[in-house]
Amino acid sequence: MRTRRISEEAVEWVLEHHHTSRPAPKREGALPAVIYVGEYRERNLKVYVVRDTNPMLVTTAVWEGD
Repeated sequence: MRTRRISEEAVEWVLEHHHTSRPAPKREGALPAVIYVGEYRERNLKVYVVRDTNPMLVTTAVWEGD
């Protein structure tokens, strides 16, 4: 996430205030995941979290449109 200049603060904000969540597309060799989408500083951020983990295990995050 650092290579994409996404702060931990942005990820935490989206996980707490997301407006959409949906299953991530299945990928060979990857654990099932959920995508949380939320607006942070006027941009939509997608945060990928391994399904059914507590605490949540974030695998990646990406700005929507990048």
